[in-house]
Amino acid sequence: MTRSKKNYIESLSRELLIDIVERIASYSLKDLMSIKLNSRVLNQVANEPSVYQKVTLVNFPYRRWSIVQEDIFFLEMCRASGNLEVSYKKDVFHFFNHNDPTALGMINQAANSGHIIASYVLAIISIFNGGESMREGLMFIANMKNRSR
Repeated sequence: MTRSKKNYIESLSRELLIDIVERIASYSLKDLMSIKLNSRVLNQVANEPSVYQKVTLVNFPYRRWSIVQEDIFFLEMCRASGNLEVSYKKDVFHFFNHNDPTALGMINQAANSGHIIASYVLAIISIFNGGESMREGLMFIANMKNRSR
């Protein structure tokens, strides 16, 4: 029974399999890892750059980033594939923990690419900078509030 189910799934077009695995990756990292273990074909599909781009990190254990090499490799694959969430979180970490000014530029890049939380964080940072940037940050948050109504 299991064999025929695998054959059925593997008979789908590669494009459709990629779409399905991308959708799974965007909702659950745990389910993505299960898919990778399911079959050789699904493992290959799960290693597509577009899948890494869509991976969610909601349940990812961030405290281990600097300890487990497999986690670092996985996160770098996501980042290299253009995953905004990974880039944003890494840059926020470097900006606030290492006072890295280049990280702020990368957060700005994530915001310009559509990462809404990165936009919000930039607005908050602008408010704390004071002056004209404070006014711009307040305007951004006011506009966000108006859009959500």
